[in-house]
Amino acid sequence: MLNLKNCRRKYKKKKRPNNMAQAMEAVKKVEERLMYYQLFCHYYRGELNRLSPAEWNELAKILRETELAQMNGEAFQAIQSLEAADDSAIKTFEYDYNRLFVGPAKLLASPYESSYRNIEGTILQQETLNVRNFYHYVGLQVANEGQAPDDHIHYELEFILYLLTDGGIQEKNQVHKMFLEKHLLQWGFKHCERIVRSSENPLTRAMGILLKEFLQFEKQLMEGE
Repeated sequence: MLNLKNCRRKYKKKKRPNNMAQAMEAVKKVEERLMYYQLFCHYYRGELNRLSPAEWNELAKILRETELAQMNGEAFQAIQSLEAADDSAIKTFEYDYNRLFVGPAKLLASPYESSYRNIEGTILQQETLNVRNFYHYVGLQVANEGQAPDDHIHYELEFILYLLTDGGIQEKNQVHKMFLEKHLLQWGFKHCERIVRSSENPLTRAMGILLKEFLQFEKQLMEGE
């Protein structure tokens, strides 16, 4: 069963860098990546839907200090939008979130991989089984397997988070890269495009932009290794 609580373990460094400054920088980067994965896991489970303007402001202050925010203008602007959340944005946030990801009407930015990777755009297809096989390979499975689609984005993000927290295990490092290449990076950008195109709320739009820029950051990091 994928569960975020099981993922909160200390990151194991692969190699000791040459000096303390490099070591601290490497640890900081990994911690920031884990934080973003946790953030998006919570978001896609609907756990941020009831945050107050003050809580969004506090979250934005934390995100502003990350490398992604400081090196990426679009990410920084998205974080500013989170920081500017007011009562008006909060009032329509959950409604817009449901329009995009939950229903009951047709989803405007489906959170399921299979919606983007087969001609019919339907869920619980071969893509779902391919994702499930990755989970099984490392001994995991989603709760209610076969009823809840395994390729929901929060499961995929949580799976990567799990792999990163066991970063000292070479085989899991390889699974992490392969899963990104074959799955999340194959459809995540299209998902973000639909969010930005269809959002009617500044918070859902900002989170879509932030996810897009984070995925681009992950892609560049992976390609540079």
